[in-house]
Amino acid sequence: MKKFLAIAIVAALGAGAMTGSALAQSNEGSIRSDLVNEGTIRELYSNFNKAWNKHDTEAMANMWTIDGDHREPDGRLAKGRAAISKLFAAQHSSVFKKSELFLTLKDVWFITANTALIDGSYEVEGARLPDGTVLPPRKGYLTSVLLKERDQWGIVASRLMIPTQLPYKKN
Repeated sequence: MKKFLAIAIVAALGAGAMTGSALAQSNEGSIRSDLVNEGTIRELYSNFNKAWNKHDTEAMANMWTIDGDHREPDGRLAKGRAAISKLFAAQHSSVFKKSELFLTLKDVWFITANTALIDGSYEVEGARLPDGTVLPPRKGYLTSVLLKERDQWGIVASRLMIPTQLPYKKN
């Protein structure tokens, strides 16, 4: 199934490149089913943001499919909802215990009626080192693949990225 999703994503992205900006914007104003599904996906991420700020790690992890995965900006991968839950619990009992998340979902692209790719950005404020030192805000981007199973959207794969200056590019 995941191999099929990867092929579908690559094919859809390739088709978008050939047709210009077909995939470069959300489905606002598109067909009704896409609008409904986009609203549901945006609500899912709004609920994730609320769960983070309440530090409800179980609610956060339950937004993933059972076999979904989540990759942190440092490359750490949590595979499966149980591992994701464990990762979030560890983070929110330590470094993110008093943090606040500001999440912005930018684009929702429908690859199929039951598969979506999202892009967004996030900022985490109030993260702390073990000695209590407050860290600077962490700003980054996220990309996720979602799958609609049994009439419910769930995150299949989530990737976080913190932008960095590339040494071969000028500011």
